[in-house]
Amino acid sequence: MKKNIIFILIDGLRADLCFGIKKTSKTNFINKLSSNGISFTNTFSSADGTFISLNCLFNSKFQFETGLRARQIILQKENYLEILEKNNFEIYGMIPELTSLKPLRKYFRNNDCTYFQGPPPDTLSTGLDDKIQKIVEELKTKEQWFFYLHLFDLHPLREGKLPKNLNQFDSEEYGDNLHAKTLSMIDNMLMKIFKDIDLDNTIIVLTSDHGEIIPYDGKISSDFEPKFSLAKKIGKNVIPKSYHNNVGKVFGNIKKSIGNKRLEESNKTLSNYEKRSRDPYFTLSLFDELLHIPLIISGIEKQNLKINNFVSALDIFPTIFDYLEIKDSVERHGTSLIPLINNQNFNRKPIFLHTIPYEKESLLDRIGIRTDEFKYFRNAKNSKKDINLYNIIKDPFENNNIAKENPMKVKEMEEILDKIQVSKTESNVEENEEEISEELRKLGYL
Repeated sequence: MKKNIIFILIDGLRADLCFGIKKTSKTNFINKLSSNGISFTNTFSSADGTFISLNCLFNSKFQFETGLRARQIILQKENYLEILEKNNFEIYGMIPELTSLKPLRKYFRNNDCTYFQGPPPDTLSTGLDDKIQKIVEELKTKEQWFFYLHLFDLHPLREGKLPKNLNQFDSEEYGDNLHAKTLSMIDNMLMKIFKDIDLDNTIIVLTSDHGEIIPYDGKISSDFEPKFSLAKKIGKNVIPKSYHNNVGKVFGNIKKSIGNKRLEESNKTLSNYEKRSRDPYFTLSLFDELLHIPLIISGIEKQNLKINNFVSALDIFPTIFDYLEIKDSVERHGTSLIPLINNQNFNRKPIFLHTIPYEKESLLDRIGIRTDEFKYFRNAKNSKKDINLYNIIKDPFENNNIAKENPMKVKEMEEILDKIQVSKTESNVEENEEEISEELRKLGYL
């Protein structure tokens, strides 16, 4: 069976912006994909950050097989791009110009395959749409192809900045928060870019690498700190330059102290989920707001189908390969969703979870597993520390940690976690390590 594949990954897009009764974004393109395909509304990433999430995706392997602390793409032998190439797919791509993503480029046929990652990054509304449109036009002359598109359009919000040209979508018609409005803008641009695509001959996948926190009431923790704008202005003019750093630290500590008290007061009536939403961006986390991602697969005959079963991002390529009858003999942790689509017996095994790596190991490093009913995670180094257990059927927002009341379930989940991990790769010596660190620092990861 011959079909072309467009794989759209919107970095940091969480599922509830695309699905559900609380969705407020205006998404004609995403809705069209849903009506022409299958929406998997209960899909989860294995990590809260980009690079190890992509390693899971392109290899259908868990992090302990590709590197728990990897900060770049690791494409193992017989990764999915390699198999597609062997099956006569011409591979094209458009990705951020990051050293961490460089291993992907060797598979792309198009030389112009990267865009400036920022900050601020190039986005669909600042000219990236034209670069993608040129590729789309070229693909019309090709017989069989795979096009991977990785968008950073939501990333400015992670850095506390407004995406450019968002003013055109600054009304309730497009959403009730900045993330929803930005997705409305992304969706509008995607509709224009792919308006002429032959949907009968093209599989379109839309997903993400991880989710994101969306601050309750639009306020993140730093918003509660006083600005001291006038004091800073006067201080710079009055205080000698040699004292600026020391005085700055004193003011910084005062601001944090006042901010923490204000935050604590404001959080008194909030749920744990709402309180977490005000954590600083890039806080390590295995809560579902960082892991629950959208997944829509359009163009595999079934139409307007919504599936609520628990599935993993690792299942995406096995599903496409199964549908296209592409052989894959490698043992992987992903599984085809075709039986689920055809209403046959389907049982998703637990998925392994691990937080992204900071530059140095952190006390916030977490490890765990997720099943269709329970989420379990704890300190990455100490199985007796920071233990979290949630019944995600009864408590979907993970407000109530039930670990203390359920020691046998904790023991059971720890045994499953232990069984999943066959061999660990704790650290990776990476080429261009300094360059990677500098790029990640600019983006706020370090």
